[in-house]
Amino acid sequence: MPPFQEMLLVAVLLLLAALTLFDRQLMRACSWFVAFALMVALAWARLGLIWLALLEATLGAALTGAFLFHALGATLHFRRPRGFFTRWHDSVDLTWWRALARLLPALAVLGMLGLALSALGVSPTRALRPAGLGLLGLGLWAFALHRHLLRRLLAFNVIGTGIFLILMSLAGEGAVVAGQGLVGTGLVVALLGTALGALLIRRLEGLAPPHHVIPAKGDGVS
Repeated sequence: MPPFQEMLLVAVLLLLAALTLFDRQLMRACSWFVAFALMVALAWARLGLIWLALLEATLGAALTGAFLFHALGATLHFRRPRGFFTRWHDSVDLTWWRALARLLPALAVLGMLGLALSALGVSPTRALRPAGLGLLGLGLWAFALHRHLLRRLLAFNVIGTGIFLILMSLAGEGAVVAGQGLVGTGLVVALLGTALGALLIRRLEGLAPPHHVIPAKGDGVS
């Protein structure tokens, strides 16, 4: 892949991940995640990893997206989010100093990991490494910053995608098949984790007293 296309691919992946993690409207954030997963599938396909592209499109975009929308209470017949957790305003005060305090640990992890990866030399799939590091950093930052359960579930999936990209960047030419097997297994585990998280969110909503349903401007309801 030409260097310009690699840079463009990394930029688009990071932009979609940022929109997924920090869009204040949950319905839109889940839609951004589906677009993000499809872009990851396109990245796998452009690198010649067709099986991973198909798995990402099926497990990462279609099924994971379906579970996320299920957690929102959105269906084909009712497309507006419902329930306690979709209306609960994220209690984290997003001031600059709090955001910076949550960002510093993520940057420390990325710095140590980046130094370790730089000692391994250049990979044939070198575009995956900066994209994976960027996604890992964004996901860790969002997971530490947000307290909303669905937002943390989105961050969990973005972190997983970053790890998968880094893993494939470490696979040499003779270990591509083994790397695809590991990433495929990781996609299945991530899907099961998302499914469990979505079902738990719906269960917690069912157990919540009705008077705890508190609408919040700009989050959960368009």
